[in-house]
Amino acid sequence: MNLSIKVHVAQAIEEDAEGLVEICKRAFETDVEVGAPSLGGPPGYDSALAQVRLMGFMDYYKVLLEDQLVGGVIVGYCGERHRVLERIFVDPEYHKRGVGSRAMELTMGLYPRVKLWTLGTPEWNVRTKRFYEKLGFVQVGWDLADPSWRGRWYEKLTDPSDPYAMKGAGELRDGMRNVDFEGTVVEKSIVRAVRSRARGEMLSVADVALEDETGRVVLTLWNEQVRQANVEDRVRVENGYVSSYRGVTQLNVGRIGRLITLI
Repeated sequence: MNLSIKVHVAQAIEEDAEGLVEICKRAFETDVEVGAPSLGGPPGYDSALAQVRLMGFMDYYKVLLEDQLVGGVIVGYCGERHRVLERIFVDPEYHKRGVGSRAMELTMGLYPRVKLWTLGTPEWNVRTKRFYEKLGFVQVGWDLADPSWRGRWYEKLTDPSDPYAMKGAGELRDGMRNVDFEGTVVEKSIVRAVRSRARGEMLSVADVALEDETGRVVLTLWNEQVRQANVEDRVRVENGYVSSYRGVTQLNVGRIGRLITLI
């Protein structure tokens, strides 16, 4: 039975955290049925405190079936015209009944100015692959941040006749935030070891030169990012930032950005 006409979404509040985490646990732990190597879920999926923290720095919506709490949707900010779907989960009792699709439709409708939606999902998850592609998302690349598995990276343009414009290398200036950029890796430095000023730990760092039709920019890569970009790869930086070092403009992925290998 399709229950979509009874679905609505509302801003989640701290009092919802316990209910949300119970549904979150049930939902993500069914992933073993669709390819997950073991029981588990994304960071904080089994913690009510983590849900409250997510409410503090992302848009967290509860999914309601009439007045019953049945799931959640978490949306991240990447700029005025770009949002990323960080997480969606629905109580397994309501899978394949139109609840998730309707929740997605309603959530995206809350952002009429957004042109680009992106999201990631593990390669092994056959359920989410079908779900997102049915909603019109198209895989554009791979998220290789976790060395143990690949993540499919999807995008959806809300109006294909009015596409979302990435920044060009020639437009990048020191201090820019929420930068989305695509380019080809044309050079890569050797990997260097540096000591963190904050914690004193040793870090790996390398620089790559990215080129697009407007010019070149240096992208600085740290630790696991180093293996994610090699010469001739086409890559996308989402939600990056721009800095300057000794007069050289540098693009950075940062802690909340993403580096995607395009296909």
